[in-house]
Amino acid sequence: MRRDIFIETRNVLEFRQKVRALEDDQHGEPGFALIFGQAGRGKTETTRNYHAINGGVFFRVMQGWTQCAFLQELCNQVCGLRPRSSAACKNKIIEALEAQPQTIFVDEADRLHIDRIEDLRDIFDVTGSPIILIGELELRGLLGTRRRIWSRVKQVVEFGAVSEEDVAILGDEAAGLDITPDACAQIVRQADGDFRLVWSFIGQLEQAAKAHEEQEISPALVAKVAKQVASWRK
Repeated sequence: MRRDIFIETRNVLEFRQKVRALEDDQHGEPGFALIFGQAGRGKTETTRNYHAINGGVFFRVMQGWTQCAFLQELCNQVCGLRPRSSAACKNKIIEALEAQPQTIFVDEADRLHIDRIEDLRDIFDVTGSPIILIGELELRGLLGTRRRIWSRVKQVVEFGAVSEEDVAILGDEAAGLDITPDACAQIVRQADGDFRLVWSFIGQLEQAAKAHEEQEISPALVAKVAKQVASWRK
């Protein structure tokens, strides 16, 4: 099974459209983008793919970061420096972004304290660099706790469940599987729309198809491998 496949789902296309609109100096409106949804919906991979193609600053929030730790990591990603104080970090970040504007992608942003979002607001207000916040469902509520932050959110993308069409494309391109529409629907239900679990299904189905010498993936074969794919549900 190939692991280098990137499927352009509806979520991916909307993400690209909204982020590009934020980055459009001529016709867009600068601000924050909120990218949120349940775990496993492909938010991080979509962001990494966009960042790899278009550039910018990408970093992942670690649990329990202080203000200084957060700003040091951001500063390191922006300009390769780690000043000792929070104030010095913020000044260096602003200087670098004023000299060379970049889009900032913050993954796992729902882990941040609201005051760290305020730090990002300061940076945006001075530099105008777009801020893309990626996280789980709680992130929307976090941003909504302060009007001055929410008023700067200009683009919102909620990552929905993986679609049956996405499953069919992934099965074909990653493993050469012909998955029937009914089987695709069954995989979506079993995986609860989780893209990571769908990947697990495809891997198990590839092995099962070879073992049973079957060319077409049916609901019956999906049912056989379902017990081998770990679900978050008990």
